[in-house]
Amino acid sequence: MPRAETSGKWHVIARHNWVSGATITESDNDTFMDGVAVRRFTATVRGWRNWRIYEGKCYPGLTTQIIFKVKEIRDRIDAGAFK
Repeated sequence: MPRAETSGKWHVIARHNWVSGATITESDNDTFMDGVAVRRFTATVRGWRNWRIYEGKCYPGLTTQIIFKVKEIRDRIDAGAFK
């Protein structure tokens, strides 16, 4: 996914526990693309920090996509891919 052209400091606006074993952090920096707010989602999964999940415009179904990616990462960690 292309990264949004952003400037400025990111501010944490929410922390979500949508996936067991992971904390998803939602941030914004007051940037807009085509009139739509830009968000960054990062995750801490089983103690592994700063997985960048998504950065860009908000759209319907984004939450489902983020949950799917975080579950993929969690399953890879549980399978021993990162030691």
